[in-house]
This record gives sequence, structure tokens and C-alpha cells, in this order.
Amino acid sequence: MDPLGLPFEMYNHAGLYRETELNKPVDTTGEIIDSGNPALDGKVANAIEMIERLAESKKAEQVFVRYAFRFWMGRNETLNDSHVLQDAYHAYRNNGGSIKSLLISLVTSDAFLYRKAERDAK
Repeated sequence: MDPLGLPFEMYNHAGLYRETELNKPVDTTGEIIDSGNPALDGKVANAIEMIERLAESKKAEQVFVRYAFRFWMGRNETLNDSHVLQDAYHAYRNNGGSIKSLLISLVTSDAFLYRKAERDAK
């Protein structure tokens, strides 16, 4: 966790910006490792730089859409859901990162409208 967590040391427990702790400079350097995208991987100076790099990443957007799918569908995606995920991603991307468009795409998909209720195992 340190390579991803250390950049956020620039904030204290209450989320307030800080440069020192116990009169010593706070180490805010970190690194994105093994993201699957070489352009995304690399050292960062602080949380702001990490967030900006992630915000510009197509892969991060795709992961966001996948987790939105999992939350709203109540299950993990399958190969049969690839078109639903692609449609949701395009709705999100083509509308300037609109979460509303993403959600409308998901909840109007056949995967959502015709989902099956899970039965409790007893």
C-alpha cells in the first residue's frame, strides 16, 4: 500500500493539508505499479499528481464503469455483459463523464431489466 498510500500523507487524519508531521517533512512520493498501462505506471510526487494521472486514464474510466456495473447489477460481469459494459462506457465518455448517462445506460439495459432474483441458500 505504501506506493499508493504515501502520496496521501499530504493530508492529516481530518483531511487537512500538511507539509510536516512532528516537525519533519512528510514524504508524499509514491508510485503507480503494474496498472496494465505503461503510460499510467510511474513515480508521482504527491496525491494531486496521482489523481491527475488517474483522471486522464482511459483504463481508470473503464474500471469505474465496471464497478458501477457490479454495484447496480448486484453481481460481477460475465462475457455476455461485454456489450452492456461497452454501451455504458460510451454513454459515460460521450457525455463528458456523465454518471447520469452511465446509470441510465445500465438500468435500461436488458441485463438490468431482465435480471433474476437470487434465492437464499438455506
